[in-house]
Amino acid sequence: MKFGLIIDGCVQRSYFTKDGKSYKLKADNLEPYGHHHSISNECHLGIWGWPFVFDEGYFINWTEWDELPKLDLDIVMVALEKQPGKYNVDMLRNAYPNAAIVSFIKEDYWTQYSPLQRIDFFNQCDYITFPWNIEYDNNPNGILGISTLSKLVNKKVYYMPQPHNIEYLYDNYYNNNKKLQILNYKTPEISEGERTDSFVEYISKKYDVEVIKHIVKYRGPEHKQWEEFLSGITTSGFCFNLDTVRSGGSMAVQCAALGILNVGGVQDSHETLFPDTATNDWNKLEKAFDLYYNNTEFHFETIQKAYNKAIEIYSYESIYNRFIKMVN
Repeated sequence: MKFGLIIDGCVQRSYFTKDGKSYKLKADNLEPYGHHHSISNECHLGIWGWPFVFDEGYFINWTEWDELPKLDLDIVMVALEKQPGKYNVDMLRNAYPNAAIVSFIKEDYWTQYSPLQRIDFFNQCDYITFPWNIEYDNNPNGILGISTLSKLVNKKVYYMPQPHNIEYLYDNYYNNNKKLQILNYKTPEISEGERTDSFVEYISKKYDVEVIKHIVKYRGPEHKQWEEFLSGITTSGFCFNLDTVRSGGSMAVQCAALGILNVGGVQDSHETLFPDTATNDWNKLEKAFDLYYNNTEFHFETIQKAYNKAIEIYSYESIYNRFIKMVN
């Protein structure tokens, strides 16, 4: 199956996959391609891993092309969020007449499209997907959520998580020599009401636990930001991340792959992988932390369950099977 992921603008360049590695699509030779959300050209984070899920996969940054590349695609998975009026689904159907058009959401809120424009885009696609296991939008005027969106478009909306190469992360970054150490994790954009710092300070003082902050700032599209970040967190036993936003993010998935116990946060991946600590209630979190702190066997069992669940929900094989079931 020939698969194309298309976005209407980002810093990533167009690429294709061959034998499990990515190469520049606009190159005369087989030129390896990586970016700040990849590990060399072998492993890409989140949505950038979609082309790896299929036998023949492409990513197309539409802004690079006056005319879309001539490919006989079976599937076009597209997010139109940044340039309303310039790109549309009809253009995709003309370029790829044999392809089923599948919508996906790259940005939950950072979009130039109005809610009505987004709904119109979704309705033009053959299949509509949603990347987070959330049924309803907390905002009564919002459109995010599987059931919320389904009612607005009057079509079935399919839950389709972002793919992660769990096995690659484990094989290359898992460190068995974990420390009694808390990673005080910071999201790129701090969510309203997030109090990770205060809770980390409280727990670290009460339990005498070492704390690290490993913040790697973006230094351009060629900067190996994700690789540098992963290399600095592998010995942490815990990741504290009290994010208040339910959608977005993949830190809990990375924690599950690396054997780090995630504490706090209400994102859907936290609820899926670490249900006992998927809250920002300090009392509940301290009770859970105390149990893990004093019971290493239970700590290990929780990590193992999270890893197994990550394979079940987010691995390439799992995503492929879910996707094929949707389109067949």
